[in-house]
Amino acid sequence: MKTIFEASTGLEAHMIVNLLQQEGIDCRIDGEYLQGGVGELQAMNIVRVLVDDHDFEKARAVINEWDARQSDKAVDYPRARKSSGLGRGLLFGFLAGVGVTFWVYNSPVTSDGIDYNNDGQLDERWFYKDNRIYRVEFDRNLDGKVDAVNYYNLKGLVFKSENDDDFDGTYETKYKYKRGNVYLYESDINQDGKLDLISNFENGMLTEVEITGPEVNSPRKKQIYEMNKLVSAEFDSNGDGEYEISYEYDFYEEIKSKSNKELSHAGDKNAPPDQD
Repeated sequence: MKTIFEASTGLEAHMIVNLLQQEGIDCRIDGEYLQGGVGELQAMNIVRVLVDDHDFEKARAVINEWDARQSDKAVDYPRARKSSGLGRGLLFGFLAGVGVTFWVYNSPVTSDGIDYNNDGQLDERWFYKDNRIYRVEFDRNLDGKVDAVNYYNLKGLVFKSENDDDFDGTYETKYKYKRGNVYLYESDINQDGKLDLISNFENGMLTEVEITGPEVNSPRKKQIYEMNKLVSAEFDSNGDGEYEISYEYDFYEEIKSKSNKELSHAGDKNAPPDQD
């Protein structure tokens, strides 16, 4: 790569990079982090903008053309252009580019959707910002009220959702997603401010369900799943924070075996001593 511009500051270098990238020219900054290590010495032109050899002439023309717009004296530099301070014109252009980008991603919201029961109201509504979907609202029981909302990132992938699963107007359930797959489910079923049901997923497949007690952070039952089928469970019957009852399930999710640690320990204590 060749040096196309020597900047006096990292900010100046980034403005040049922004200018070149707008023209489709790949470039990078070299020496940006050396500024913090020069001590008392004056840091002059130690930050460089590099471009590929085959883009050098195009990049030089872009910089010279821009400089010509800002000054009556345009100078063509046969070698690396040295910074003399780009001035307010380049700064204005950089800020204008940022402003345009912000507007593109936050333009007026539009919506569309589906009326499933043909009552004239949308039961599924999609919201967009500059043709990017960012929210979807659902009326699942067709009562005219939104009871589920999905939120989407800049790539159009859902990253969280909020649900009113008992349709009482309160969103007590939340889902979280990675790469479009749900990985966490949380629900405050009795709406007392504490989570009652927590489910974990791996690649969208249910792996574990935890049912909590009335106290904060008080798991009472844990269920393990494979291929979305219940295979085992543990239960804290006395609320002491330890799972003392264990279950194993067969293919039809019927109890295959059960063990009780408390009874086992009690039996050990009551067992007669060994006779010599």
